[in-house]
Parts: sequence; structure tokens; C-alpha cells
Amino acid sequence: MSDRVEQAAARAPWVSFCMSTYRRPELLRLQLERIRQQTMPDFVVVVSDNDPEGSARSVVQSCNDPRILYFHNSTNLGMVKSFNKSLERSGTEFVVMITDDDPVYPSLLAEMRRLIDDYPGYGIYCGCLRPQAGEGKVETFDKDNFVYQLLHPGLTRTILWSSCVLRRDSALAAGGMADYGSPHLADHALLALCGREKGGVMINRMYSEFSSHAANFSKANFESYYVGCREFYALMTRSFPGNALAKGSGNVVVRHLEKWFISMSFNLRRFYTYGRKDREDFRKAVAAMEKILDLPFMRGIYLKYQAKRIVFYLKFPFIRMGLFKNDGL
Repeated sequence: MSDRVEQAAARAPWVSFCMSTYRRPELLRLQLERIRQQTMPDFVVVVSDNDPEGSARSVVQSCNDPRILYFHNSTNLGMVKSFNKSLERSGTEFVVMITDDDPVYPSLLAEMRRLIDDYPGYGIYCGCLRPQAGEGKVETFDKDNFVYQLLHPGLTRTILWSSCVLRRDSALAAGGMADYGSPHLADHALLALCGREKGGVMINRMYSEFSSHAANFSKANFESYYVGCREFYALMTRSFPGNALAKGSGNVVVRHLEKWFISMSFNLRRFYTYGRKDREDFRKAVAAMEKILDLPFMRGIYLKYQAKRIVFYLKFPFIRMGLFKNDGL
């Protein structure tokens, strides 16, 4: 154990990385290595091992780092409940909710700590991409405006919870990760709800990135897409007043879901067309998309979706011939 780790462990941590993991020891090992590269080392990592056989225990032990705390769930709680266990087990003022596979940048904590010190009292501090703001621009929003700014796809282009620091009491007051029968969009719901009482701060910069691979939960469990879409809409509309969700350009929850749906549906089409060619899973994925489009608040996107399908299949033979990359629609 290095002197740097020993010194950090001796100081009271101000933030916890709250993680759930399930039978992905190599991904977990890599993620813990990345987290340990933080330039501000006064943190702990709360690992909630959702494997009843405790497959993550040896990975944590091999790190030989007292800042990494291991907790074993005796039964498989499911992804959402396991994440919430890690939140409950944390004891710091702030938390970062994080998967075992999305890389975080070494500067995350140092830069977020500066934001917290410069703009105290908010419920959430977000690193996200804001196309209308300058690089690194900091913006503050009160509770009446934060959710609109966060969810509007034209204002906030990219959101990852691993690029945000949450006040723990705000996350607990929100009920943690929403347990509405699907993990889809529950991370975005938690971020929105953390700003419901105290507002939030945004900086136009990302501090983590999404890792896409065949083991992602999002490459299967197709019914959960429908449940997530339906329940996210219901949760947001009952949690916020109408004037917080609609500010001249329609319901921001619907706009957020439309962007999510287009991105999700064509990511799945690409995966099952150019990646794993599984006809049965592809059929199930398409059926889930059609079911989502039949939700009353999603019907307005139908024509846009069909137009993008045509473009997708027009490109297909050219991609197969290698004339251009499969880098979008």
C-alpha cells in the first residue's frame, strides 16, 4: 500500500463511490484501478456485491486499499436494490453513483470539490455536455428550473451519473434509485430528483464515459425498456409541477424520452445487425420498440422513427461493403 493511500485513508473521506457489481470481476478490477487514480484521494468506494457466491470479494481484497469497502448481499437483490444498498451503506456527505464498467476520469473529484466549495448548498453537481455553453462553463439552477435544464436534450446533450456528485441526503430523500421495475432511466430520474429541493450546478465538461459491450444489461431484458419508459414518465410527472416540465417547447420529459428512444432503438439495431446476429433477440427488441411507440405520450415520434429506419437500411449494404463506417444513422 502506497504512502499516498495510507495518508488518504487516515483522513475523513468526503465522498463515496457507490457501486453495485454482479459476476464481472475483470470489469470491477479495472474500474477500481481507475477510481484509485483520482487526483483527490480522500474518498471511499462502497462495493455492493450482488453475487450470492461473493465473486467480487477477492477482487477487492487484491487491491489492498482500506478505502475500498466490500459488502456482500446474501441474495441477488437485483441491480436497483443493490445500488441503493451501496448508497445506504455510505456515510459521507457526498456520493458518486457508478457502475463497475463506466470509466471515470482522474480529475472528477478534484474539480467537483471546487464546484461544491464555490457554489455550496445545492443538491447535485453535474459534469455534462451543454452545447449552448462554453467549454467548462459553470451554471447554477434553482429547484424550479433544474429538471428542465437537465432533461431537455437541446440544452443537455449527454448525462452520466458517474460524472456527477450528489449530496447524499438529497439522494436519500429522493428514495435512491427509483425501484419501478426496470433500471432503464432510473439513473436519470435520481439525478433529476436530487435537484428537486435544492437545485443543482452544471459544468460543461464530462468526467466519465459510457462503456458499451456485449455484457451490458441494455443488450437484453427487452421488456424492461418498455417498463422503464412508462414508469420514468409517470415518476417525473408526479414528482414535479407542470410549470417545471413545460417552458414553451412542450413537455421536457417527453422530449427526453424521445431522444432516449431513438438512441436506444438504433443502438440495438446496430448491435443485432452488425454485431451479434441473433434473429430471435432482434425480433424481441423490435417488438419492445413497437410497444413503447404505442404509449400515448410516445406516439408523436412515430414518423421520425420510421424515417430513421429507412436511412438505417439504405446504409446497410454500403456499410457491409466497407464504403463508410457504421458510425450512426
